This record gives sequence, structure tokens and C-alpha cells, in this order.
Amino acid sequence: MNDLAHAYDPAAASAKLRLYEAIMQATPDLVYVFDLQHRFIYANDALLTMWGRSWDDAIGKTCLELGYEPWHAAMHDREIEQVIATGRPIRGDVPFPHTTKGVRIYDYIFTPVFDPDGRVEAIAGTTRDVTERQEHEKHMQLMVNELNHRVKNTLAMVQSLVFQTLDGAPDPDEAREKIESRLLALSDAHNILTRENWQGADIADIVEGAASLFQQRAGERFDITGPTAILEPRRTVALAMALHELCTNAIKHGALSVPGGRVGIHWEFDATRSAVRLHWKETGGPEVTPPTQFGFGSTLLRRGLKHDLGGEATLAFERDGLRCDIVIPFTSP
Repeated sequence: MNDLAHAYDPAAASAKLRLYEAIMQATPDLVYVFDLQHRFIYANDALLTMWGRSWDDAIGKTCLELGYEPWHAAMHDREIEQVIATGRPIRGDVPFPHTTKGVRIYDYIFTPVFDPDGRVEAIAGTTRDVTERQEHEKHMQLMVNELNHRVKNTLAMVQSLVFQTLDGAPDPDEAREKIESRLLALSDAHNILTRENWQGADIADIVEGAASLFQQRAGERFDITGPTAILEPRRTVALAMALHELCTNAIKHGALSVPGGRVGIHWEFDATRSAVRLHWKETGGPEVTPPTQFGFGSTLLRRGLKHDLGGEATLAFERDGLRCDIVIPFTSP
């Protein structure tokens, strides 16, 4: 008798009950218990809040009686019966309308509660709101997909750049220098986009980034003006590569190849703000004569921009300096 009295301490049991109840009410997870007739015989405050009901209003009711959609209630009925029959937990996830937060995604588990003889006497459940986690996972998957797409596009661009630079190049050292220079321009364009989380880039940053690669060699001889205009990533890279080719040509053959030569780069919106018009104009350089054949740079300007920018590029070999007019379709962010 004394052993039994020592084994069961009412005060300790009451303290444990208060502890368990405090834990159940403090957790943001939904905690509940079904009886064998699928009726709720316990629900913590988090679940009652989700329902927008009081315990007196919810006790002894089934999912269907509490307003669950018939398909949802029937699904839980099947799951409860499966737990009773197998004595094993079952897990799932389901959307459900929170009374104040709207439809949320919930991850839940139903677990058997056994009596002293090993029979299932109730089904305990816990449910967690995983809406933010699932949205984060979807966002991460979109980012991975986008990254894969960018990597493929970049590799294709690098492959084209290398092949076209090497095609017919008489001097391997010169070809290597051109490839390195173009890859550096591509890298700088990616740096601009990375800084902006690949949301796009301001034309001013693209132009100044392209010009900065040549400032040390040519000095401060760029006159750059234009309004804020954000281009999407593909057009950012295309414009950066086009400007690199123009700068390279200006350094080797154009206005930046002699002291006193200058390059003006200006852009403005058209009347409907549906396009940006960028103008490149060289002055103070050697007299210009039209080339007899076009290389990779000219091909990129005339054909590549049309494909990648969805716009047009016009080269004019005027005697007092090269002029290039680029039309870029524009959509306001």
C-alpha cells in the first residue's frame, strides 16, 4: 500500500498536467486529439484561433461539423480510420483557411494513443503552418531554374564569342587578347547585374562600366549624359558588349587613338517612352574611311543587338568620327 502511494503522487501528477497544458497552449503549432468517433476531445488555443471558435463551441464535433470542406473532412476520416486499424502514424499536408490569415498550407501528423492493453483509444494530432517554408522553397527553385538558364545563356555567349573571335584570326596572340578583353566586359556586365540582384541595370551604370575599362588608357575623354532607364538582364549584357566593341574600336582606330579625341554617349526616351535611343559619337579623331570588310565587333553591333536587344543599331562612318545610333525597346519597371 505504501509502495502504491509512493508510486502515485497526486501533486506531481497535477504539476505535470499543468506543465503539459502550458506547453500545448504556448506552441504556435496546432495540437488536438480525436476520439474513436472522429470527434475533437482536445484542441489547443492555436487551433481554436485558426477556427475562430471557442472550446465550448468545438468540443465533441467532427471536422465536417466544424465546417471543413466535405472532401477535407472525408480525407481526415479515412486517415483516422487508418491510424486506428494499423496503429501507425500518418502524415500529410493540406490547405486550410485561417480565420484571419486566409488560406494557409499545413503539415500534419496523426499519431495513435494506446491504452494499457495496447489498443488505440484516441488519435493525437499536431499541425504546423508551413506556408512560408513552401513559398521559400518555390522561390529557391525558381532561382535555381533562373540560374541554370543564365549559366546556359552565358556559356552559349562565351562559346560564340570565342569561336567568332578565332574564326579567321591571323594572329593567335591578338585573338587571345581580344577574347580576354571581351570576357572581361562580359564579367563586368554580370557584376553590375549581381549588384542589382539580377533585376536589371541602369543604362548609366552600363555605359560608365564599359567606359571605365578604357579610362586608364584613354583618359577622361567620355561625355556621358542621359536619364535613368533600367534595362532587363539580357539587354544589359547585350548593350555592355556592344559598348565594349565601340570602345575597343575607338581606342585602336577612332577618336581615342589620338590625343584630344573624345567620345560622346547620350541617350533619351522617345516620345512615347516605349524605346530608348542611345547615340555614340566620336570627335577629334583621325579621318574615318568606311571599312572594306566587317569583323566580329561590327557584326555584333549590327546583328547581335537586333537579336539580343530586340532593337536596331546603325553605324555611320562619317569623316569626322564614327557615329552609332542604338534603339532599345523599353518597358518602365
